[in-house]
Amino acid sequence: MKNICITDSMVEKLRERVKPYLTEKRYAHTLGVEREAASLGRLFLPDDINKLRCAALLHDITKKQSAEEQLALCRELGIEPDDEVLAAPKLFHSITGAALAERDFPEYADASVISGIRWHTTGYAGMTMFESIIYLADYIEDTRTFEDCVTLRNFFYLGLCAAGSESEKYTVFLKTMVLSFDMTVKNLIEEASLIDRNTVEARNSFIMKLRETERKK
Repeated sequence: MKNICITDSMVEKLRERVKPYLTEKRYAHTLGVEREAASLGRLFLPDDINKLRCAALLHDITKKQSAEEQLALCRELGIEPDDEVLAAPKLFHSITGAALAERDFPEYADASVISGIRWHTTGYAGMTMFESIIYLADYIEDTRTFEDCVTLRNFFYLGLCAAGSESEKYTVFLKTMVLSFDMTVKNLIEEASLIDRNTVEARNSFIMKLRETERKK
């Protein structure tokens, strides 16, 4: 997959181009994710802020489609979802969104942008910082009013305010990621829903990173 240089002008154009793919409410959320991804990027990935913005703008481009439409899109794009994905329709949009972004927005189809879209819902073991930022930005962007989103946002930013060094800020980030997966797993259990194995593995991966970071202190 490509490594693309994305300019400020390209980001501005994309912000307009994604509008037809989104409802009005989803577009407001998408702009919130863009803002949050840029903010997190300034902290942890300053060289990739424009790519983060693009992944944020594209992350939900198939979200408004029904489960049946998502499956039709899978067939159109040559995607063969496994049984676990088929049993969890909420996961469809991250898979179809990544493929559609690559097809319909090829000038933005940087490898990190596409993977950020693909993994923004479940996560997976060994997530990159880029993928983690898109995942977290989607969870804590400032238009989110769900209790868990507010709790996680406050946890992260209060922790960040108390952190001094870069390593302490990174520790806050890891703790926030673990808490986000804890919340997700808890909600899925309460809903009697399937828990994607990637989510469990992502949680465990971040716990291991956190333990390793704290051992080095």
